[in-house]
Amino acid sequence: MSTSVTLHCNTTRGFSTCATSLITDGLTIDEARAIGSVHGWRHVNGRDYCPACSGSSIKPRLIVAVNGTELGDRVRADLRLQTAETTLLALVNGATAGRWRYNPERMWNGPGPHFGEEFVGAGPVDRPVCVAATGLADNPQGMADAAYIAAVDPDVGRAVTAVLHEAFETVHQEHGLVESSLAQAAVDLADAILREEGER
Repeated sequence: MSTSVTLHCNTTRGFSTCATSLITDGLTIDEARAIGSVHGWRHVNGRDYCPACSGSSIKPRLIVAVNGTELGDRVRADLRLQTAETTLLALVNGATAGRWRYNPERMWNGPGPHFGEEFVGAGPVDRPVCVAATGLADNPQGMADAAYIAAVDPDVGRAVTAVLHEAFETVHQEHGLVESSLAQAAVDLADAILREEGER
């Protein structure tokens, strides 16, 4: 029988909560928190906070028991799901907040080097912040890229992390085995998030 203690981030923003969790090979909550602290987790006033929510500069890592973390040459599916969730959540939390918009009728006419380009904006409609510029105005590829970037703004990213977390919980209960097409789709999503630079 194996034992692990999982830390769950206690951050709550409005009606949403942080989905980050960390599986450790600690036998007690104190051991798990000691492991987490080395990797950017913080414990304050009886609550646990992941690196992204605690403002830690330490890159999040997974610490798990050495035995049983891999199946053949691949890391277990549940751990890949958890790593992808942590990776994506850190990116989401670091991105410009607010709903992202794209208006094909407007070009960027604000400050900076992107005047006259298609752009994705965030913030107030009448005073947007340029999140991304995708090329000269009216260029079909630049317009398509801007529309896509706006469609996958941080709110979408948070929803994706929730899907990854739910899939992680299911697959983890099955000791890393993927037993449904929905869980497999989530694992495929995780693997796409975790692709190395040379695989893109």
